[in-house]
Amino acid sequence: MGGTNFACDLTEAQFKLAFPEQVGGGRQTFGLVTSEADWLAKRDHPDYLVPGIPPGIGRLRKFTRKVFTSGKIKLPDGGELRHWGFEDENGRKEFPSTPVRVMGGDLVQATLKASKNRHTIHWHGIEPDMDNDGVGHTSFEVKGNYTYQWRAHPANAGTYFYHCHVNTVLHVQMGLFGALIIDPYEPEAHPLGRKPLHDAPDEWRYKPQYERIWPLYAADPSWHKLHHLAGFCGEDAGLHDFNPTAFSFGRHFQKGSAPIMGDARQPVAVSAPLGENILIRIIHATYFPVEIDFGELGQYVSVIEADGRGLRDGIDLDGLGAGRSLVALPWNEHTRRMSSAERLGLLIRPPVRGTWPVEIKYRHWITQEVVGVTRTQVTVS
Repeated sequence: MGGTNFACDLTEAQFKLAFPEQVGGGRQTFGLVTSEADWLAKRDHPDYLVPGIPPGIGRLRKFTRKVFTSGKIKLPDGGELRHWGFEDENGRKEFPSTPVRVMGGDLVQATLKASKNRHTIHWHGIEPDMDNDGVGHTSFEVKGNYTYQWRAHPANAGTYFYHCHVNTVLHVQMGLFGALIIDPYEPEAHPLGRKPLHDAPDEWRYKPQYERIWPLYAADPSWHKLHHLAGFCGEDAGLHDFNPTAFSFGRHFQKGSAPIMGDARQPVAVSAPLGENILIRIIHATYFPVEIDFGELGQYVSVIEADGRGLRDGIDLDGLGAGRSLVALPWNEHTRRMSSAERLGLLIRPPVRGTWPVEIKYRHWITQEVVGVTRTQVTVS
């Protein structure tokens, strides 16, 4: 996109620092499971069964993500935002990219098809081995295709996201990111719905229709004209100067003052009957801090998860939650602000009916001036 003739005048040492090893088509993933039968034979082997994963659980889950650079979205001012993304295995080209959703114990195989330029998939907040973490400078970048493989730990149920980790600041802004959700291991549906965390009490269960994923995003259209490797050769590409002019929940940009409702593809506002739990998963996918205002609804909102981990009543040294109880932190005792790449899981349980506005304020990271606002609403009937 833009600047098709790319030249880079670097010394050998500078080049190695800027450009990690590149992998073309066919690099074999170490220990790649080849089939469902192969997985069933291996899933209880010590190489796959780490502490905290009970034997006999987990499916083989395969995904494909192919980089595309042809996306277009209409902005509120009538302009057009060019964007990139990961086309999924069903041919969908979403913005943000289609969520990856698995269950604790599952073995994830995600094949990246990177097109002609180098990309990766980084599983933000997950901790697989380096070759499958998707950070180029600790492993490699993918120019052809590569299959990432890692196992979802049941104790890591929560909200994450995946994104390209090549020229990360630009590529995430361009749209190369999507939600990653790990659900607790529950082989059969429960009448009260899903648990948000693996050891959550039944009173925290929620039904999928009352869950929302809110990707908080702000677009600087000038960045969307830059080259794939803008700034890699030491030139000032302007990636330190972020000036967004449009603000959104994912693909739904704020226009005027009306609340953003979303649509069937990407719902935003939520409506639930009295007595049902509402779960909001917020993913901060831009570069200015945000301030979240639930207004009067705030008294009924609890923070139960931060960055893919349940909040607990003490330090969880092993990351498995053993010996530490989950806690629900009242929203009004939380900072109510989020920074880049942060995620929160919020449980909303109003005891009364009503419609409550929700406002997200985007603040300049230096001046703290409010530079943009998005709005939606929560309704209990």
